[in-house]
Amino acid sequence: MTAWSMLRLSEYFSAITRAGDEPSAARIAVQRATEATDAELGAVIFGGELAASVGLGRSPDPDVFTRVRSGEETVSFPGFGPAFVTVHVLAGEFDERLVVARAGEPFAPEERQMLQGMAKVLGLALRGLRTIAAEQQLRLEREREAEARLVLLEALERRERLLETLLRVQRAASQGTPLGELLDSITLGARTLLDDGVAALVLNDVGDAGKLTVASASGGTGSGRAAVLDAARRAMAAGEPISDGMLAAAPVYIGDRLAGGFVISGHGGDVRESERRDVLAAFSEQASLALTGAHTQAAVHEAHHDPLTRLPNRTLFLRRVEQVLADNGGAALLYLDLDLFKQVNDTLGHAAGDELLRGVAARLRDAVRDTDMAARFGGDEFAVLLEPISGRTQAWEIAHRVIDAIGEPFEIAGRSVATQASVGIAYSEPGRTAEGLLEEADLAMYRAKKTKPGTCRAFEPRMRTEVLRPAC
Repeated sequence: MTAWSMLRLSEYFSAITRAGDEPSAARIAVQRATEATDAELGAVIFGGELAASVGLGRSPDPDVFTRVRSGEETVSFPGFGPAFVTVHVLAGEFDERLVVARAGEPFAPEERQMLQGMAKVLGLALRGLRTIAAEQQLRLEREREAEARLVLLEALERRERLLETLLRVQRAASQGTPLGELLDSITLGARTLLDDGVAALVLNDVGDAGKLTVASASGGTGSGRAAVLDAARRAMAAGEPISDGMLAAAPVYIGDRLAGGFVISGHGGDVRESERRDVLAAFSEQASLALTGAHTQAAVHEAHHDPLTRLPNRTLFLRRVEQVLADNGGAALLYLDLDLFKQVNDTLGHAAGDELLRGVAARLRDAVRDTDMAARFGGDEFAVLLEPISGRTQAWEIAHRVIDAIGEPFEIAGRSVATQASVGIAYSEPGRTAEGLLEEADLAMYRAKKTKPGTCRAFEPRMRTEVLRPAC
C-alpha cells in the first residue's frame, strides 16, 4: 500500500507544483486525493470557503463540506447519503482542510497517512503560490525596496529547493531504496535546507520500547545528543510539533502508531522561522511515510515467506512461475522431497527436524543460482524454479548439484544426521500453467522416489498413467 502511495504522492506532488494559481492547485489536489482512495466526494477548504470539490455537482452548498470537522467518522451528504470521512489540515496558517469521503468502508491508516502527505504538499505549494502572487503584486506596485525584493527572492529559492528535495526523496522511496539510505537522505535533505544545521530522526529502540535511539542524523548530534533526544521525547508526548529556541521537533509515525520524533536544530542564519516550520513538517512526514512503507513491506514479506526457512512459500513461488511462463522464457521446475525425514522427527524430535529443514534450505540456496527461486511448500517438500536455462542438460546439472549438497551429513544436536533428496524435473513448454508444471515435477519426483530414492527423474507423459494404474 505505502510503496504504491509514495509513487502516487510523487506524481501528485509534480502536478500540484505545476499549478499556476490557488484554484488550479485545489482542483488538482481534490481530484488526485479522491482517485487515489476510490472516494466519491472530496473538497478543499480555504478559510471557511469552498475552493474546489468533486462528487456533488459544479456548485454544491459550501456548508455541506465546511461543516465537516476533524475527528468525525461519518457524515450524511445531501443527495448522496451517509459516508465515511477523513479530514486533514493543510500546512498553512489559516483554516485550510482537505476533506475526502466515500461510501462502503472506512479509510485505512495507510490511506489516512497518504492523504495527510497530500495535504502537507498542497499546503506547501499554496504557500509558494501566495508568496509568488505577493511578489508579483509588489513588483506591479513598485513599493518595495530592492533589499525586501531580494529577501523575497531568496525565500522563493528556498521554497523551490524544499520542493525539489522532497521530490527526490519521494522518488527514491518509490524506487525501493533501502530504508537506512532513505532515512539518511531525509535527514541530509533537511540539514541542507537549514543551511548546514542539524537534523536527526529519533525512534523507539527495538529492544526497549521505553528507550529512544538516534536512527539517522546529519550534521552530528555531538554534545547536543541529550537535547535532541529530549526534544523528540517532548514532541512524542505532546503529539504535535514543539519548539524551544533553535531546537524543534515533530512526532513521527508508523501508520497510526507513534514511533519517534524528527528533530532539527541550528543557529538560524538567513532561515526564517516559517521556513524552519515547513522543513520540520515536510521531513517528519517523509520519515513517517518511509517507516510506514518499510513496515508494510515487511508484512507483505511475512505473508509470502515460510516462517521456518524464510524461503518463499507456495503462493509467491507459483506467482513467479506464472510470470515466467507468460514471458515464454526457457525454464525448468524442480520438485524435492526429503528421504528419511520422518525418522529424524521420530528419533530426535521436532526441534531437530526443524533444524534439519533450515539446514536443507540453506544448502538449497547455495546450490542454485542467483536468478533461480527456491521455495518451501510445507513439511519436507521444496521446489526450485530454474530460470533461465540454456537447455535440459543445465537443469540436470543443477538438480544433481542440489542432490549432492543435501546428501552431505548435517550436524544437529551434536549428532551427524543424514538425509537425501528425490527430485523431479519438468520443463516449460507453450500452453503450460504453473500448477500443471508443478504437477508434472511432482509426478517425476514420485517416480524417482519409488524407483531409486536420492535420484532425479524428468517428467514423461506415461508417468500419469502409471500413477493411475492400480497395483497388481
